[in-house]
Amino acid sequence: MSQQQAYRPILSIFDLLDRVLDKGLVIDANLSVSLVGIEILVVRARIVVAGVDTFLRYAAALGLAGPPALVAAQTSAGK
Repeated sequence: MSQQQAYRPILSIFDLLDRVLDKGLVIDANLSVSLVGIEILVVRARIVVAGVDTFLRYAAALGLAGPPALVAAQTSAGK
């Protein structure tokens, strides 16, 4: 006779979370409300979900900040 196999998800929530923290996830949103061609409200948001290492690499690539030790050295050297 046939055997039924238990349902097993292809990707578990832990695998998904591990992948997002390792690779990172960026959500870039722009929302604009206008009335008769005049913008009343503009909302721009960038949401970054990542592990610390991934975020530091992302920030360094965009020139937002460097590793904490480098930032501390730069600020103390500027005094």
